[in-house]
Amino acid sequence: MSFRFFDLPSELRSKILGNCLIIDPCTIDLNPFNYRTASSRLNIFLVSRRFHKEAYHVFYSGHTFRIFQTHGRFLGKTDQPLLARLPTRYRSTITSLELRLGPGWNDPPKPWFVSDRLALEECARVRTLKVFIEIDPSSAAFKGFRLNRVFFTNFSGHLLHDVIERLPSLDTVEFDAYPSVDRDGALVTRLSKEVVEGGKRLTWGSETEWGNSLADKLELARLRAKQKQATANEAIHLQPQDL
Repeated sequence: MSFRFFDLPSELRSKILGNCLIIDPCTIDLNPFNYRTASSRLNIFLVSRRFHKEAYHVFYSGHTFRIFQTHGRFLGKTDQPLLARLPTRYRSTITSLELRLGPGWNDPPKPWFVSDRLALEECARVRTLKVFIEIDPSSAAFKGFRLNRVFFTNFSGHLLHDVIERLPSLDTVEFDAYPSVDRDGALVTRLSKEVVEGGKRLTWGSETEWGNSLADKLELARLRAKQKQATANEAIHLQPQDL
């Protein structure tokens, strides 16, 4: 039995398109093998203008997009991050971004800096920023191999600060890491500070056990209370001319 696709309810159309377009794992990065996973699926964009409009919304809102590429083929000085390659209409549909920290910990990749080329301000629907930490070079295990103890911590802190500052609708920052990363280490502590001072909600991902203990939950509550108090104090000190 045949039927016209657009005669179906919008919810059912979205579910069908999701089954066709959503890739597992759901994080999209610049990768030479994208043609095997993503490119063939995107042929559906070519059916018609109306089909394209519904399909790209499902694809770009249904995946997490990595802000800075991690594959070695795309780490040259002139290589543009994936976000910089997307048109505005695609960027404006994205709801989740990922910042992966670890590659190039002694010599960060040349394209890894926040600027207007990323057009993060156009990602107005992004509510969640996922931060995945591969390693923490401030650990004693890296002594003798790193430039110094604070280099990568400061680099990562500034990078996260700049990303948070440019995302207009960001609400939540989710931390995740490999088990070898210490939650109380210098890197995670610095990144947590950037999140709290940026007024965003901090949550933990599923890769670690950081968010499961009572102590972790109490620490998270303390960070949120600290930010709430700081916001209240700032409001108290506002002058009439500032309002």
